[in-house]
Amino acid sequence: MEAIILAGGLGTRLKNVSKQMPKSMALIQDKPFLEYQMDLLIAQGVKSFVLSIGYKSEQIQDHFKDSYKNCNVQYAIEKELLGTGGAIKNAMRFTNSENVVVANGDSLVVTDLQKQLQFHIDNKADVTLALKRMKNFERYGTVKLDEQSRITNFIEKQPISEGIINAGLYIFNVKSYTEREWPQKFSVEKDYFEACVNDAKILGFLMNGYFLDIGIPSDFQKAQTEIGSFFKIDKSWTLFLDRDGVINKKRDNDYVKNLDELEFLPGALKAISTLNKYFHKIFIVTNQQGIGKGLMSVEDLKVVHDKVVSSVKENGGNIDEVYFAPDLASAANQLRKPNIGMAEKAKSDFPSVEFHKSIMVGDSLSDMEFGKNAGMVNVFISDLENEEYYSCKSLIDFASLIDAIFESERLV
Repeated sequence: MEAIILAGGLGTRLKNVSKQMPKSMALIQDKPFLEYQMDLLIAQGVKSFVLSIGYKSEQIQDHFKDSYKNCNVQYAIEKELLGTGGAIKNAMRFTNSENVVVANGDSLVVTDLQKQLQFHIDNKADVTLALKRMKNFERYGTVKLDEQSRITNFIEKQPISEGIINAGLYIFNVKSYTEREWPQKFSVEKDYFEACVNDAKILGFLMNGYFLDIGIPSDFQKAQTEIGSFFKIDKSWTLFLDRDGVINKKRDNDYVKNLDELEFLPGALKAISTLNKYFHKIFIVTNQQGIGKGLMSVEDLKVVHDKVVSSVKENGGNIDEVYFAPDLASAANQLRKPNIGMAEKAKSDFPSVEFHKSIMVGDSLSDMEFGKNAGMVNVFISDLENEEYYSCKSLIDFASLIDAIFESERLV
């Protein structure tokens, strides 16, 4: 397999974070984004690359030279901007294959590339697009498919609760594309996909793997955690979970003092079961100053925690241990978050725990400071984006993301 990567983007919206470099070379935990992309393509069977470059092209050439991990690298240089369609046509001059993979240089897409290629060949498609189902978005247009997986319509960007998007990874039949009459500069999305949807055989291949577009600063920051950390997770990693607001509903200005007041958040128990597949230990770490205030006893809390643990088990999951801090917020006690006494107790009880290979999931800044103080990766459960901490709307959303990443790992 040969792959063309469109790596000539200016990175205008990332200019404050990309430090005067091509967007595809923006650093994710000190490693250029383009390397992550090429690593995934190599793992899927790509043997050679054509990098379509323009802006600051010398930086990419100096970095990769003529090979990367034993794969040949060639460069199709745009002396002037050709648009995505023109850039693909220009790069195809350097390919020898009948069909070629084309990837956008600002998105990481993990599809079953071998299956996508075979699907493309079996159906004699002109081009096959990797598609991804997504929920609650407005940045992307959507596509409509018929029963034969042929794309029948491309719909403009609009706020939408659920739809299928073009993930930006394609397989082109080189001959059918290059033999069409094209202007020198054109958009593959507008002038080919949309304009030729009725006369070209444009197919969609639904994927279950990971997708992230780093084109805007908020998603670039997401990439630092999702690509830079979550892709490193293996069975040696540990998961720390806050309780109230993560597993069960938080009671305003009150505490869960008995079973009648315990209400699990939607999908939380299922999420823990999913996460058990990927983490070697899962702990609950929770501040419970209701005990210090005399509103409940340690025995009351034990009844609640026994119910949490048994409910997780009933849903196929497991909590290895529950740690709690009963002291008042004013008490100078190392056990209470944001101090890391509960983390240190977990490590004492389970010596295999390594904080740099741990994730803390919580819904308060105290939880985030706890994770930060212990050197963990933080996941902030919130409906709002947080500038300092990686955010997720719920525990089930976090579990679904990790599931997609591990599905991606399985594919490669």
